[in-house]
Amino acid sequence: MTQSAWTREGAPVDAALIPSEVWEALKRSSELGDFQMPCCKAPAVLKTSINGLPFFAHLSDECATAPETVWHKAGKAAVLAGLADLGITGREEVPGQSAAGDKWEADVLFSTGSRTIAIELQRSYQHFRDFIRRQERYAASSVECFWLVRQENFVTLVKATGQIHPKRYCGNVFPPGGIGTGSLPELPVAMLVTDGSQRVAFGGLKSSTVPEWLAGIIRGDYQYRGGSWNLG
Repeated sequence: MTQSAWTREGAPVDAALIPSEVWEALKRSSELGDFQMPCCKAPAVLKTSINGLPFFAHLSDECATAPETVWHKAGKAAVLAGLADLGITGREEVPGQSAAGDKWEADVLFSTGSRTIAIELQRSYQHFRDFIRRQERYAASSVECFWLVRQENFVTLVKATGQIHPKRYCGNVFPPGGIGTGSLPELPVAMLVTDGSQRVAFGGLKSSTVPEWLAGIIRGDYQYRGGSWNLG
């Protein structure tokens, strides 16, 4: 099951953004193939959980796509749908390079005002130095980059940055109030949960919907505060 899907025409859609009465009408009127699963483009079936959560499911309840690819594609669809809800067109798998010739390829890239923003989704393990290297590559291209990772990777990254944070900001001593998640200001990372309701979780055990998180980035409300990246 997933909250995001593609229409037959290739437009991203987020079930959570559809009013319940419209969702029920779509369940009655849509034909097989009107919506496609983001992981494998198989026909999607519109369903509602016992808790009233709208979601898309495979017709056969099975998918042959690898779990890593499922998370990655579902996440990209959620981001693209969230951007579309904000009136912004996002593009996926966009290549680019810095003035020095360092190449990159953004999972999702979009522009708002004078800003160019990349959203990177990282499901598999990646060393801290590779996060920083890729972040610096985007910065050298005048592109802001925000990361979404799985919970396991977020915990691993917190452990790595948590060793750097006290040395850099606290005189190598943990402050009485703690250091939040121990995140660093140059590396905006949050967790993306795609099981059922798609949520973005960040510092202070807080979370938001994907569109709310994206809106916070665009408004400048998603900021580094007290050792964590948070929505204001």
